[in-house]
Amino acid sequence: MLYQAKLGDGMKQKGVKRTNSFFTTPEDAVSEAFALKEKIDGRYKNKIVWDYEGEITGSSKNLKILKGYLDGDRNSHAFYLQILSVRKSKKLTTISPIKPVKLSAKDKKALESAVRYFN
Repeated sequence: MLYQAKLGDGMKQKGVKRTNSFFTTPEDAVSEAFALKEKIDGRYKNKIVWDYEGEITGSSKNLKILKGYLDGDRNSHAFYLQILSVRKSKKLTTISPIKPVKLSAKDKKALESAVRYFN
């Protein structure tokens, strides 16, 4: 299996990911997801309130690991971090993940929970 990190942008209502960004381990994909989270937090000036108490949902093929809401408004469209699993193919190449610069204690806990889900 290969893994891909994706971020759902609640405002633009579209997914954000690096093109052809596949990873050999779920740990790499989760690390990339938190780097994307850092990027989107900067774009929205840290106004996204992430729900660290929420559950990890989905299956191992399409796993949502963290949701967030702009200004904490749960009636708005959610931002989310997602890990997608795809079958290994000769057409897909793997790359190194982008590592997040800073991780809060809550981010570390969420990252560890997501990685544990795959193990």
